[in-house]
Amino acid sequence: MRIEDLMFPRPIIDILRKGAENLNPPQKLALENGLLEGKNLVIASPTASGKTLIAEMAFLKNFLNHGKTVYLVPLRALGSEKYEEFKRRYTGIGMKIALSVGDMDKESEWLGNYDLIIASNEKMDSLLRHEAKWISSASLIICDEIHVLNDPGRGPTLEIVLTRLKELANAQVLALSATISNADEIAKWLDAKLVRSDFRPVKLYPGVCYPAKDSWAVEYHGKDDLKIHSKFEPEIAMTEDTVKRGKQALLFLSTRRNSEAAAEKVSFTVEKNLTKEEKEKLKIVSKEIASALPAPTVQCKRLAGIVARGAAFHHAGLVAKQRKIIEDNFRYGLIKILASTPTLAYGLNMPAWRVVVRDMKRFSGYGSDYLPALEVQQMCGRAGRPAYDTEGEAILVAKSEREKEELKEKYIFGEPEAIYSKLSSEPILRMHLLALIASGTAKTKKDIQKFFSKTFFAHQYGDIGQVMKKVEKILAELESYSFIEIEKEDFILPDFVPAFSLAKDVKLTATKIGRRVSELYVDPWSANMMITNLKPMTDLEYIMTISRCLEMLPMIRAKSKEYDQIEGELERCGLNTPDVWNIDYEDFIDLFKTSIVVRGWMNEFPEGRLMDTYGVAPGELHNRVTNAEWLLYSARELALLLEKRPIANHLNKLRMRIKHGVKEELLRLVKLKGIGRVRARLLFKNGIKGAADIRNSTEKLEKILGKGVAKQIIDQLGE
Repeated sequence: MRIEDLMFPRPIIDILRKGAENLNPPQKLALENGLLEGKNLVIASPTASGKTLIAEMAFLKNFLNHGKTVYLVPLRALGSEKYEEFKRRYTGIGMKIALSVGDMDKESEWLGNYDLIIASNEKMDSLLRHEAKWISSASLIICDEIHVLNDPGRGPTLEIVLTRLKELANAQVLALSATISNADEIAKWLDAKLVRSDFRPVKLYPGVCYPAKDSWAVEYHGKDDLKIHSKFEPEIAMTEDTVKRGKQALLFLSTRRNSEAAAEKVSFTVEKNLTKEEKEKLKIVSKEIASALPAPTVQCKRLAGIVARGAAFHHAGLVAKQRKIIEDNFRYGLIKILASTPTLAYGLNMPAWRVVVRDMKRFSGYGSDYLPALEVQQMCGRAGRPAYDTEGEAILVAKSEREKEELKEKYIFGEPEAIYSKLSSEPILRMHLLALIASGTAKTKKDIQKFFSKTFFAHQYGDIGQVMKKVEKILAELESYSFIEIEKEDFILPDFVPAFSLAKDVKLTATKIGRRVSELYVDPWSANMMITNLKPMTDLEYIMTISRCLEMLPMIRAKSKEYDQIEGELERCGLNTPDVWNIDYEDFIDLFKTSIVVRGWMNEFPEGRLMDTYGVAPGELHNRVTNAEWLLYSARELALLLEKRPIANHLNKLRMRIKHGVKEELLRLVKLKGIGRVRARLLFKNGIKGAADIRNSTEKLEKILGKGVAKQIIDQLGE
């Protein structure tokens, strides 16, 4: 079927035809199954099979019908990529597109003015808690990467969001999924038709690399085998073969350390195959990487050196600016080899001809286990993207010929795992249960039972008794925190009767503080701990309180060689500590280390010093600081609600210091756009301490910061 034949206005046809002239099999199947007639669909097909175009056709039809579309994504990076792509393609036809992935304490009613709203699953959950009025007017819900339901961390939130949206909005549901074995279960839950296809426009050849005599052999499925004569590690051998072909590759490794080491090793091989022009361009990119932070860390310098040689590593320890520079230059073809942790396995469109999964096992706490087939499938799917290649290769690395057969059986010929609901986890239930009561979705125990009976968990297991037993326990916990009030029942059930089987319509009401906790998007356990500690304390004690919160987990682990230094710092602080033989002692040391890292940041320690002293990478530090700031904001809000204004003021000061990474004396300066922690300290040292000094010291300001920045700051004061 030709795109030309679609019943869309000419301007839309012209945009769609820029990608392809004809629809592929899954796209045709979607149309035949009612995509443009408002039918609920689950599209299960391989990566790069054109699922995004299916979504585009659906939201374009909805736009022409004056409808509103919600486009759910599991990751912020994926949301940003979709936003830029759709904005570039469709703002010209008058479509208003919005991206909403942050700030969990706003109802964001402004989103109601947009036609296409791209939101992270967590942000949509927050919007539902704030009862954003426009949500009920959505007529199309698109869920990208619905197989995330299987993720213990992200899955339950998506499940709750979809269950609530199905109730709240009379909308068509379109779910996009990787190839999974039980996609039919998800389709039945969503009351949708399943469109399943094995089509992939770019042929993907899977293979297993294993050691042979003085070489590495690759046994492919679907094409001739390959032998690479090399005495080096497999990643170096595969890199050499890739760059000699003029191609790019993604290497997937299990840890940050492994990805950095692999990137460094392969970079010298890449460098030998670069043109003079590429080397000159990479020098510029390398400088951008090094200058992403005010003072480059050891990690920054290492990455910059690797990038200058045409390779890079990518993981959560990098700051967002560095990750974007790397992703962009990999797309441009300047960076040839990218070594990554699985952070790049989901959704992002990267031009890798070859994917090499070197680390097939992951340490789980009980030893090393093989990676799930679905996760490996997602990694392999990054190879051979339609916009860049006509074929791709996905190569798994085996340590022996025997393991080669295991990997073939498990990953090439085996089925990906089924998706299972992860909703029965108590911490997750606690958070969502309070949200259901606070938003008025569940006003009685029977309402809770009714709601959970509509979840994927109930559909999959047929019995929600396991969940309901936990619900009863969590309701009592929330009541003990004074977050909800439960109408007292006038009879007691016998022990042999399930708690919910004879329960009357017992009324549940969120208290004022309970509603605010739900809106703040913090775990009720964390909120209760913060409320318990709303009393005069030192800055470090406040930081240790928020560092105990579940949102700050996992703690920054203290290494055995750091114990002397950390214990010495503990003595100087005069804190009460568990005895060294106490089983909680190690956890306390980890808590203290996490807290002094945050304290170091707000006392203006440079990122490099924090990394050298505590082994905390800039990206990880940024995540910690962001979470700490949010928790202090939440603690401040709770203090205000409980009429503890002096404590709220102190917490707000701490929040601002952590946000900007400065001592108290610089807070007036860093409030101005264009003045960060480094410039603020420079100005303060030169006697410029606030707005009045800035107005009266124009020449000095220009001399310190330059005329352009000085003018920008002075203009702000004028406003």
